[in-house]
Amino acid sequence: MPFTKEQLTPFCLRLFEVVVQELPSEIAERLICSRAVRIHGSYRTVFLFNIWDKYQSDVFPKNHFCYCLGYDPSQLISGGTDWYFHLWLNTVRIYRDRLVLKHKLEQQLRQFCPKGFRFGVMDRAVEAKINFDWNKDLDGLVRLLKPKYVSLIKALHPVLIPIIDKYSVYGSRPEIKAEIARRGRVSYTHVRITRPELLEEYSRSIPPAWRPEVLEKHGFCCVHCGKNLRRERWHMDHIIPFTKGGKRQKQNFQPLCASCNLKKGNRFIG
Repeated sequence: MPFTKEQLTPFCLRLFEVVVQELPSEIAERLICSRAVRIHGSYRTVFLFNIWDKYQSDVFPKNHFCYCLGYDPSQLISGGTDWYFHLWLNTVRIYRDRLVLKHKLEQQLRQFCPKGFRFGVMDRAVEAKINFDWNKDLDGLVRLLKPKYVSLIKALHPVLIPIIDKYSVYGSRPEIKAEIARRGRVSYTHVRITRPELLEEYSRSIPPAWRPEVLEKHGFCCVHCGKNLRRERWHMDHIIPFTKGGKRQKQNFQPLCASCNLKKGNRFIG
């Protein structure tokens, strides 16, 4: 079974603790991490854990300018592995002197990218990345990743610090909106889906024709409390939650009344 967010969060927090202990103090004291593993904004079966510089302003938004560990058991975007780790700098999301900074990051980070990481420049981002598979215990994964985290951050964060410090104070959201309006729309290539055949299975959308079929299959009643749903508002519930890998398959849906669905939340009740 794939790892869950609940399993990954304490592991990632422990990984962060051991990594900062190995970094020079002038770097370690600047770093902060996610409070918990989060779901990718576009691909709901991909989990992310980020580390970023606490002095970053809105010029460099933290979710787009960070060291990111990605868990992608469906291999939708990773490129053929379950895991990836990279420094991810979304250059479209730089909100001052974008072209100048993009060029500087491309040149300087390429120069200092550590051995074992692939350095890449795209029209929307700069990254230094590794891909790998791991399905054993998470303690072993800490031992695998700690030296890789340390080598990447130790090599590249000294390049980022002066840039982050220069733009540590920016201003209000209206100023950012004004900057976006001034520069106009930035065209870029979207993330390439490496396994497009899986997108339909892992979509949140539910074909309308399935709703009456699922309701009829369960006798027009809430599966948990037995309430008659013929005249009640009801929900199509993922039996195995979507965020835990539940697929868009007819057998993975059941009718619940609104109250039961709210109580169930993001849990699997077997």
